[in-house]
Amino acid sequence: MGGIVATRDIVITITGDGRVEARRDDGAYSGAGRIESFGLDADLIGLFERWLGERDRIWRRDEITVFGRVLYRLLLDGAVGDFVERTLGQLGPDDRLRLRLAFAGDISDQFRHLPAVPWEYLYAPDREGRPGYFLATDTRMILCRYIRLETGQDAFAPADAPLRLLVIVSQPDDPYLGEVVSEPVLTAINRLTTDLPLRVETVQNPTIDALEEALRKQKPHIIHFMGHGDYDQDTEQGRIALLSDDGGTRWVPDRLFVELIQHARAIPRMVVLHSCDGGRVNYSANFAGMAPQLIRNGVQCVVAMQYAVTNRVAIDFSTAFYRHLSAGRSVDEAVQEGRWRITRPSDAGADDPRLLGVPVIYLYSRDAIIGSADGSATPVHER
Repeated sequence: MGGIVATRDIVITITGDGRVEARRDDGAYSGAGRIESFGLDADLIGLFERWLGERDRIWRRDEITVFGRVLYRLLLDGAVGDFVERTLGQLGPDDRLRLRLAFAGDISDQFRHLPAVPWEYLYAPDREGRPGYFLATDTRMILCRYIRLETGQDAFAPADAPLRLLVIVSQPDDPYLGEVVSEPVLTAINRLTTDLPLRVETVQNPTIDALEEALRKQKPHIIHFMGHGDYDQDTEQGRIALLSDDGGTRWVPDRLFVELIQHARAIPRMVVLHSCDGGRVNYSANFAGMAPQLIRNGVQCVVAMQYAVTNRVAIDFSTAFYRHLSAGRSVDEAVQEGRWRITRPSDAGADDPRLLGVPVIYLYSRDAIIGSADGSATPVHER
């Protein structure tokens, strides 16, 4: 059961007029706060965002901590933050708190940028009796983004065994894009077949037609894309790199990727975007990135990278993510564990605190359980 006795759940909602409120799974309510002014905080966040997108920049932990404290002050100061802290104080030693960030779909122009902020860097400052902590890696927390849909909140129950996982490895013949190292991740994924009722298929370097054919044939429950991605500021779309017919690069925007999945009648339960900017959302657009686009078209869970990462980081994250998934952890728990893994110093002693906020997870599902070795759901026990 992974040692997790209970998981409490708090949804923090940012409304269209800038109010912030939290409601717990037992109905308890925080009272409302408000994002009164963005002003200087917006300038600071924009500055940090530009820096975070620079792969070669060397970060110190105190710099990321300062950024996280700005985010915390903006979102969780006052009644909502106190409510979260009280709930944490009520947890048993093995319990965890799932914190889901939800943004209203009718956000006004004044607050339209808020969904694009990298909230995964939230840092709760020091308080009397406890040190500060990053919400994205704290052992008591599970931090995810939650997108409400008109269809309601479905359970992420496993399908009939075996689950079908389609791995897409895309490496166009373009030296500008760099190498995609896939073998270690493929090894980690294939190990899952010993712990889960899972059938893994891999498609290497597909064109858009070849990918549609693979989707139509496999009808996967899970898609894992390994390749290159970015965010096109002009069209406000995320996009991934597939092969063109001549072996070069064919950039596929998020809407076309979604249409491709829909046309193949192959809407998966989960998509993992192991790419540079697959989870990026434009600073002035409301949920315009690849990950939210997939969610709004029926995918229950999307895990993606919202800033550029090296192959080593993507491999370390994916290995930890799938290891915890195979142990029966929920998808968002596995992401939290993967975040912690990539922030640990490497064998060379390097420490990059920027990495803790790179993996982002979007959910619309009530649960995020893939399944267990016998094909049944592994429950997360709730009070």
